[in-house]
Amino acid sequence: MIIENSVSGFGWPLSLTDPSGNHADLVGSTGDIALVIDPQTGQAVSGRTAHVAVALESLTAAGLGIPKAVAEITSRPWVVEFDDPMLNPYTFKVSGSHPDRTLGLVTLALELYTP
Repeated sequence: MIIENSVSGFGWPLSLTDPSGNHADLVGSTGDIALVIDPQTGQAVSGRTAHVAVALESLTAAGLGIPKAVAEITSRPWVVEFDDPMLNPYTFKVSGSHPDRTLGLVTLALELYTP
């Protein structure tokens, strides 16, 4: 309820497209952070970490499976699009998928993507 609630929760509109071209407009939790921790030094460094969390039930209702990373550069990836709070649009591809079937959601690690 919190993940998909865009009024009093963390919900934010996003679109998801699978490698076959099936598309769905969803609401989930998004994040795009420009500061990361270097695991070797423990120091904060400039970088980019983007992610979305989407309800598994919403993926099923949209006719989509659980997104996953597609390693082959010759294959189409899962694509996620959303605007930041200043309404600047961004396009990402899924670089990691972490389903949590206990909570009923999947968190997707993202990287910038140019189709």
